[in-house]
Amino acid sequence: MNTLELAVERIRNCSYCDGRGTHYWGNGEDYDFENCECNPHEIIFDYDGEVIWADKSLEETIWESAEAN
Repeated sequence: MNTLELAVERIRNCSYCDGRGTHYWGNGEDYDFENCECNPHEIIFDYDGEVIWADKSLEETIWESAEAN
């Protein structure tokens, strides 16, 4: 598994955020979210659970591991 797969697996198995990687708050007027402890790379998922964004440090790690192989 590469670094991104490991990070996503950690998020999916988190019981604190139920596998979403973020915590949401909203009351009809205000809306806010923050990343869960399981998501230090600030990965963002779409509605289907696919990764649509990962921070630059994680992306660099993925490219470095791909070049090493």
